Amino acid sequence: MNGTPLLLSQESVNAKARLHQIKIIGNAHVAESEIQSWLNLRRGQEISEPLIHARAQNLLLRFREAGYYFAALDSVRFHYSHDSSRVEAAIYLQEGARLRIGQLQLRGLDDQDDLKDELRTRPGRYFQHHNLEEDIDAILRYFEERGFPYCRVNIERLDFRGLEKADEMAVDVTLKVDPGPAVEIGEIEIRGNELTKTRVIQRELGVRRGDIYQQRRIDKIAPQLLRLGYFKWVNPPQLEWLPDSTGRLVIELAEGSSNRFDGVLGYNPPVGNSRGFVTGLIDISFRNLFGTGRQIDARWERRTARTQQLRFRYLEPWVAGLPLNAAIRFEQLIQDTIFVQREIGLEASYRINENVSLLAGVSRRDVSPDSLGQAVFGIPASHSINFAVGLNLNTLDYPRNPKKGIHYETTFEWSRKSIADAVADRDGSFNQRRIALDFETYISLFRWQVFAFALHGRQITSGEDLISITDHFRLGGARSLRGYREEQFRGDRIAWANFEYRYLLNRESRFFVFLDAGYFHRQELVAERLLTFEDVQVGYGLGLRVDTRLGFFGIDYGLGEGDGLSNGKVHISLTNEF
Repeated sequence: MNGTPLLLSQESVNAKARLHQIKIIGNAHVAESEIQSWLNLRRGQEISEPLIHARAQNLLLRFREAGYYFAALDSVRFHYSHDSSRVEAAIYLQEGARLRIGQLQLRGLDDQDDLKDELRTRPGRYFQHHNLEEDIDAILRYFEERGFPYCRVNIERLDFRGLEKADEMAVDVTLKVDPGPAVEIGEIEIRGNELTKTRVIQRELGVRRGDIYQQRRIDKIAPQLLRLGYFKWVNPPQLEWLPDSTGRLVIELAEGSSNRFDGVLGYNPPVGNSRGFVTGLIDISFRNLFGTGRQIDARWERRTARTQQLRFRYLEPWVAGLPLNAAIRFEQLIQDTIFVQREIGLEASYRINENVSLLAGVSRRDVSPDSLGQAVFGIPASHSINFAVGLNLNTLDYPRNPKKGIHYETTFEWSRKSIADAVADRDGSFNQRRIALDFETYISLFRWQVFAFALHGRQITSGEDLISITDHFRLGGARSLRGYREEQFRGDRIAWANFEYRYLLNRESRFFVFLDAGYFHRQELVAERLLTFEDVQVGYGLGLRVDTRLGFFGIDYGLGEGDGLSNGKVHISLTNEF
């Protein structure tokens, strides 16, 4: 009984001992510094004997990755100081012969050269077991992409033999490859759709009946369907063997709410002698009308106390059976009660693949100023014909609350603008060019933390001597520069960046802190002098997005430069899907 307490006491002391040094004995070719880095132990670190033993066992995996397939661990010995506060460890090992690849044979295949060129296990290289495992996966993928999803690969033989160098050996590797039958997709079955028509889903798959099975294309089906926004979840497609030697592709999914009601309420506190005012937005979207994929969007927005916008858009998908979407839209903008701008246009997008689309559009824009706009701001009545082209790239994994991916869109618009009542020293018509760029990316830092970054830019150039206020871009508010009033700034050149550090509460919800920066530039005539206005503004704050029974609730609180807590801008939104 007297020995038991002594043993426990010794283990307790050892568990708290600090490492003085660790010696490696038996290595002949691998440098001791390299082995020490593999152990990942530092002097002065609190260690225990089980920890040292575990790290020593891990050394064997590292040696085998370096080609020392026969490496062995002899023993681990410890020497403690008189008070057991420090310990020296010695690891005794045998490297063994280093193993090279002798020959590689793929039995069961007639033509092997093209396939061997894609493998990392090659004659003359050092043997690494994980490379062989990766090569087996590469062979499977090779045949899956060529219509052989039932391919099997087995390690048939590993023949070891000596080499002239005493410290090296060779291994001849023989893999048995059975490609299996070539599979053609004979049927495609969709399970779980209640509203969305089967043909609407099938046209989005990227595969058709009669296609040769390709795993790469099959793997893209679920993300592509989720990106439509119609479905809660989509399972990876499954392949079933049919009696006629073709395959049935089975896709199981669950439909979600495809219609959306989005409401935003904002309050801008008083500034100087001006009164505070409420801003708002109502956005109704039918994204899968009658299960056909057709879309209708209607939007009303009050950006400032004297600015309102109305927008309507109808989209027809897959025109003429092609991945071509066409839309017609109408917009009306009442800007600061000094002019009314109306625009009607046609838009088209052609999807090159599941991530990339080409954009095009044509529209007519009319501007009708009131007496104040003509007299004070010199705004003439005008109309313009506009042609636009663009590119859209979207790799986001989940549109509402992404964890990774990028979304990039850029458009170029050429316009011919005509003025109804010619102004002195200006031509009655001239060319304009607009460029818009939008980029956002999401980086998953830890399991529930995401860094989000967005960069946006707008610029217009014109044959006019001075770009009209009707053509200026607007900056500020919930969707650009938070912490400032809606459309507080304007210019012929604007840019803004948004930085967010997000903590994901679940798949749908998040809490975040943000930092926004915005830039604007414009020129104006003031007292017959041409002045340039240019500045950079910064906003910061925090926000919350939560999925509730009433809908997707959001709130942002932002502060601009020089704002106190009582001057913060609050933006509240509620998105309800039905």
